[in-house]
Amino acid sequence: MATLLAITVLLPMIGVLVLIAAPGLDASGARRIALGVSLATCAASVLLLIGFDPAVTTPQFAYGPAQGPYGLSWMTRPDIRFALGLDGLSLWLFVLTTVLMITAVLSSWVSITDRAPLYYAFLLALETGLLGLFASLDVILFYIFFEFTLIPLFFLIGLWGGPDRNRASVYFFLYTLAGSLLTLLGVIALVVVHQQHSLDHRLTFSIPELTQGLSKLPWAEWYQIDSWTSPQVFIFLLLLAGFAIKVPLFPFHTWLPLAHVEAPTAGSIILAGVLLKVGSYGLMRFNMAMTPLGAVALFPLLATMAVVGIIYGALTALAQTDMKRLVAYSSVSHMGFIVLGMLALNETGMNGAVIQMLNHGLTTGALFACVGVLYERYHTRSMNEIGGIWNRMPLLAFFFIFSSLGSAALPGLNGFVGEFPILVGMFAESPRAAVYSTLGMILGAFYLLLMLRRVVFGPLVEPAAHDEHGGDGHAEIRPLGWHEIAGLTPLAILILWIGIFPEPFFARIRPAVAITNQNLQAQRAAIHSIAPAPTTIQPPAVATATPPVAARPLSAH
Repeated sequence: MATLLAITVLLPMIGVLVLIAAPGLDASGARRIALGVSLATCAASVLLLIGFDPAVTTPQFAYGPAQGPYGLSWMTRPDIRFALGLDGLSLWLFVLTTVLMITAVLSSWVSITDRAPLYYAFLLALETGLLGLFASLDVILFYIFFEFTLIPLFFLIGLWGGPDRNRASVYFFLYTLAGSLLTLLGVIALVVVHQQHSLDHRLTFSIPELTQGLSKLPWAEWYQIDSWTSPQVFIFLLLLAGFAIKVPLFPFHTWLPLAHVEAPTAGSIILAGVLLKVGSYGLMRFNMAMTPLGAVALFPLLATMAVVGIIYGALTALAQTDMKRLVAYSSVSHMGFIVLGMLALNETGMNGAVIQMLNHGLTTGALFACVGVLYERYHTRSMNEIGGIWNRMPLLAFFFIFSSLGSAALPGLNGFVGEFPILVGMFAESPRAAVYSTLGMILGAFYLLLMLRRVVFGPLVEPAAHDEHGGDGHAEIRPLGWHEIAGLTPLAILILWIGIFPEPFFARIRPAVAITNQNLQAQRAAIHSIAPAPTTIQPPAVATATPPVAARPLSAH
């Protein structure tokens, strides 16, 4: 199984080499190769999922155990390894990447004819970067994959995007790169602090070793002197700089709508479905697992940013007429919920946050695929120019309705399964933040239903410029093709499956979240047991943290 994990990560890159090296490869051949590789990669990830033991708390399928605890040695001084493995935090995101890549390839089946081999090569390269990132057990390997994912998406937007693609690709690249450099400083700081205070003073980049070793350091004593200048809070902020941009957490979201609008459909599917989860996964893997006191100290600020992002994203989505821009702003709102779940600082909220990463990837990926189908036929994304598609494409209308209701957290579908525990967890920590965030849920249902009313139902409206019968609004629009049905059906099945029977998904998440939560609560308890009181950061406006009685830190109020 360990070898299978390495093969799964590297298999898309083999497809890249074939696509680039094959002489005279046309669009038809390129897309068939890309589909075959993505199907094989997904099948391998499903085998890993089947072999995953929910009861095991350590990373599974660790590659290269003969060369050390985790991975094959890449450099000996410093000790950097090609170390791969999966746990409850990364498993579902790993599988989600392989599923959405199939949808991304199929969504490009007809629309991409220009330089098709290069296009699909960039898509598969992006898949390798994302799979490697989620499977990394070495912080430097994680950072390499973290930066590598920027390159394929930069070219996908810049070469196959919309009219303003050059500005969108450069803006996306520079914005995210700047934040990730600060994250690198945070990673280095974690490694150095661990080395200086560990018993053997050994320099390690292993994520499991760092997580375990850092939890034993006297963070509470340092925090007690002054929470703002304590090492954990400082490192937390450095890590946050890159991850908050990737999420994106308000107000670092400004790159996202432009990138989504200009990206090709496949780029939007992967960007919203998986790439945004890189930020939330990083927050969970590093900030919450290794520097949890930073979340405690900065709770008022971060919770306020998350709640404002939820409401702002929903209100801005409500004002849009471009369907792609609407879904992009809805992602700002939904990702705010995920961050809020982590900030609940308890197991319930964090479990909800992790599964909501999966849920958002499925529903938003499906929505972008549906919008792509409409754009391919009508060459517009304006809700003012399209209406009544139920009468012309009932199957597309079904997928559109189903994914929208999942995104709106309708009970029985996957969105509810994630947002409900987030709200329960946050209510235990800060009732005010939980209440304010429900406004985003209400607005979310409103703008999604408004989009459905205008686009799916009502009288038939079609752009006259694309009418085949003299502009009377009754063009012969072809129904969904096999490739479009094949791309959307697995997403719809998973949206329903998680909504009705979520326990198998939660069961694989809980052990990893429980370890993170135990470390967090232990450090909060250590703060509470030390006097005098720390100088904490004063809350800006919204959230009021109410810690559990058993592990109650000194209040920020």
